[in-house]
Amino acid sequence: MKVVCFGKNLTTICYMASLDKIALVTGAASGIGWAIACLLHDEGLHVVICDNSKDNLDLANIKINEENYQNMSSFHADVSLEADVVKLFNHIKKTFGRLDYLVNNAGIDSFCDPETFSISKYNHVMAVNVTSVFLAIREAIPLMRNSKEASIVNIGSIHGQLTTAGRSDYVTSKAALVGATQSLSLDLASEKIRINMVSPGAIDTPMLLRGWKRKAPNIDLNEVRNRANLIHPCGRIGQPEDIANAVFFLLSEKASFINGVNLNVDGGIHSKVFLSTIWDKQ
Repeated sequence: MKVVCFGKNLTTICYMASLDKIALVTGAASGIGWAIACLLHDEGLHVVICDNSKDNLDLANIKINEENYQNMSSFHADVSLEADVVKLFNHIKKTFGRLDYLVNNAGIDSFCDPETFSISKYNHVMAVNVTSVFLAIREAIPLMRNSKEASIVNIGSIHGQLTTAGRSDYVTSKAALVGATQSLSLDLASEKIRINMVSPGAIDTPMLLRGWKRKAPNIDLNEVRNRANLIHPCGRIGQPEDIANAVFFLLSEKASFINGVNLNVDGGIHSKVFLSTIWDKQ
């Protein structure tokens, strides 16, 4: 058994590089990514989390130590930058020699006014939400060839299919992932690598709350949450664990005949013909 230790920021992480299955989750220091990483860890995988936020990664490292997650480790990387992605996968190759599961969760929210459209902001949204997926998959393919159960899940958004005004750059990035996942499923089939997509609806995360605050700064967030609960057929908004469970299923051999699929995990909101917004009184 090989003991590997490395330091990142203020925390030193030590872990045993001996587990049978290796997973990488991007954007995993908080929110949905963290929930996915914890579930995979609890299911017996060694999980590498990466994140661009050093502050969030430091907090995640504290949790890793407090919860004694010996089979979870962290790596600081901005997956929208090619050099960072290459370093990340070189680390995985050197440490483990292969990769079994990849979850492309890293992403940023955005609001867009067509009249004040910024090409630099648009390029950044696309780099984080779309380009990072292509970079990660390119680097993952050689490592996944050594796996018998190679599987990838991209995290999209219900906004890739139906949306509200003022989200055109974000919507474009998430809609692009739908097509990319379908096409990549054909490209990677010959490599025995499955790739699918999960599109969350409203999930109770810090990113969602920031978006709500920006959209309606004068409305109490508890009131907004209550309104959001009402418009969902399931009667509530989602929790990060709802997405984690869907991702785990698609990664697993239980989904071995599922490929190129976009799974909506949104409490049924995509089925509604008329969608009144959470900013309007019910």
